Amino acid sequence: MRKLNYILLIFISNFLLSQNNFEINLTADSYVNDSLILGAPMTRKGFGDLYTFKIQLNKNTSLFPSDHSIYTIKVQKENLIKGFIEYPQPVAFTYLDKKNKSFAISKIFFLEKGKYDIELPVFKNQTEINIDSPTNRDFKNLQKSLSSVYIKSTDPQKMDSLTSFDEKQKILSQYIKKNPNSYAALWEIVNDYTLYNYHPEYLENMKLFSPFIKKNTLYKKLENKLLTEKKTLTGNKIPDIYFNKNNKLTTQDFKNHKLTFIDYWATSCAPCVKGMPEIVNLYHEFKDKGVQFITVTDEQKPERMKLAQTILQKNNATWFNFFDMNKDFQKKLNATGYPLHLLIDENGKIVARIMGDLSEVRSKINEYVE
Repeated sequence: MRKLNYILLIFISNFLLSQNNFEINLTADSYVNDSLILGAPMTRKGFGDLYTFKIQLNKNTSLFPSDHSIYTIKVQKENLIKGFIEYPQPVAFTYLDKKNKSFAISKIFFLEKGKYDIELPVFKNQTEINIDSPTNRDFKNLQKSLSSVYIKSTDPQKMDSLTSFDEKQKILSQYIKKNPNSYAALWEIVNDYTLYNYHPEYLENMKLFSPFIKKNTLYKKLENKLLTEKKTLTGNKIPDIYFNKNNKLTTQDFKNHKLTFIDYWATSCAPCVKGMPEIVNLYHEFKDKGVQFITVTDEQKPERMKLAQTILQKNNATWFNFFDMNKDFQKKLNATGYPLHLLIDENGKIVARIMGDLSEVRSKINEYVE
């Protein structure tokens, strides 16, 4: 009986997995023996866990080094790409032209369960990939609804310009009410969050989705990110952060200072490195006025940590630096970009959360200490 139950469990698991399989029959004659990249064209730091589709690996298909699903495909005369996908996800083809040192990215299309034929021509930036599937039809309808708040770019290298963020959220709200099962609309919220940072309207619009969508992993992950950031906006207390066994940041670390400035950065972030001398200037200007300075570096590999120390030493940064070894800072504050600057009062309350504007940081510190 136990053996029968085990076999039945395997059968059910395989059946459920098969319901989310996809197959792409790809024809790309112009790229035979060359390589294409298939994956999410633009992601925000900390959002990689939203892009989870998996392609079967073989001699012509390999996983691209990344924190989310990106694959390199060595193109043959005939290409059958098989994989598993839990929910529809936006992707694009990218071609890296090594000879001319250039690249081209197709328009976004949605990958979802089912079988599809794609005939890919020689493409440039924003070449359209036509797939007749439920989410791709949904996506086209959504883009048509939103067209009134965008000015279409004539330059394929540039994005269309949004004319009114607030008006867009109103249109999106109406679209979700009419289409509560729309994955395209849910991903549009991800897109806005990526481009324009947190806004309370995202959570309001998410309430309009159907119970079916709300049960989905994508919805739950996005909601968690939004709620996490909401809890760490201005006026809320900063959570306790545990960097490793020996280093942590708690409310006790703020009580002896009128104000604490925290700079979240990484060695790969050019604006972070460029702005370091200005942070040093702020340090010398305010260190004797009750302001504590701390950096949190998003590096975990020894060679990158060593580089971070070199950058700090080169700039004569003498304050304490933490390495976010457990990604606890990133997770608990939903720190999805850098440079991120936080100002914390003596009670551990967040006075300001600022993305990369050191002039605003100076103004806030001045205002507070005076």
